[in-house]
Amino acid sequence: MWNRLVLQLFLFVFRIAARIWPPKPVQLSRLTLERILIFSAAGIGDTLTDSVAVGAIKSSHPLAQVAVVAHAKRAMLVEHNPLVNQVIPYRKNPFRFFTLVRELRRFHPDLIVMLRGNDPDLWPLAYLVNRDAILSTPRMTRFGFLISHPRELPDWDQTHGVQQTLDLVKPIAPGTGDVRIVYQVKKIEADNVYQKLLNQVGIDPRTSVVFQLGGGARSAWRDWPAEHWVELGKRLVAGYQVNLLLTGGPEHRATEHAVLMGVPDAVSLIGKLGLAEVAALLTWTPILVSTDTGVMHLGFAVCRSVLALIHCNNPWNRVGPYGYGDQHLVAQLEPREGEAVSTAVDMAGLTPDQVWPLLEYLCQRAGILSR
Repeated sequence: MWNRLVLQLFLFVFRIAARIWPPKPVQLSRLTLERILIFSAAGIGDTLTDSVAVGAIKSSHPLAQVAVVAHAKRAMLVEHNPLVNQVIPYRKNPFRFFTLVRELRRFHPDLIVMLRGNDPDLWPLAYLVNRDAILSTPRMTRFGFLISHPRELPDWDQTHGVQQTLDLVKPIAPGTGDVRIVYQVKKIEADNVYQKLLNQVGIDPRTSVVFQLGGGARSAWRDWPAEHWVELGKRLVAGYQVNLLLTGGPEHRATEHAVLMGVPDAVSLIGKLGLAEVAALLTWTPILVSTDTGVMHLGFAVCRSVLALIHCNNPWNRVGPYGYGDQHLVAQLEPREGEAVSTAVDMAGLTPDQVWPLLEYLCQRAGILSR
């Protein structure tokens, strides 16, 4: 509701504003980029994916001060990026909008880079801060008329998420040597979560496999059925000397219950760990099995091996591991013959029989002892 109201109101107001005070693009090659403001205000996976473009900008302009506007709930993801000098939290609030404009103006950015953002007021925010130096793509917004330096990226929908924003920032960051996600777990975080599991649960995470049971409720079509998790868990604990740990959100309680009933040795950490703690946990565990979730992307960054269970509607070549070689593996659902690719294709079609050989290979590669 908030997004719809803001969209209509801001479209009306800022169309008028853009006619009166149109963006006057400055030549990027003539800019001395000492202060760069980046908007990365989408979901967990997108924010992590954007970290590669942030890294490319910083490596191209190592002396620049880089500030990132991120959703308040996801700001910790950017706080774990050592290449960022300042993190500015964004909240959906009309009063915060105006205070944020003042705060961003005080930063005096030479350039604003709009990566990803799900909220309609982000582009107006950028316009009010420095309307003559906004680099973005109109593909992501109806406020394309506010972008002073639009990047037309015709292959956007066929391009991996990492490469999307790398292509977007090419005018100021023509290349990067490392296309892996940037997320750095602090040593104290890793040590604390290790002791927490050892002391409170009695489990050594170094001999554990994590099942991330799903993502957000709005993308439930990407979730794997509970009975498939149960079957995979049974095969894992029967075949290998490992602990099975479950992570997820409150929306995964039914799946959690099914797995705990079917695999009595499994231990649930749902509701017991925050996102930063899950990331710290994954630095210890040899394997994460996850559907297409924010935790999957965290795993790409910090876990030794991820087995990603991907839906064909958002395929591996757009959301899978990028730049990791064979470190992580993918099992992708494919539609049946004659079935169109869409969210209606049931993830039940990706069976445990298809997934198990990949998980078994990762167990053997990690040196996990068989029973």
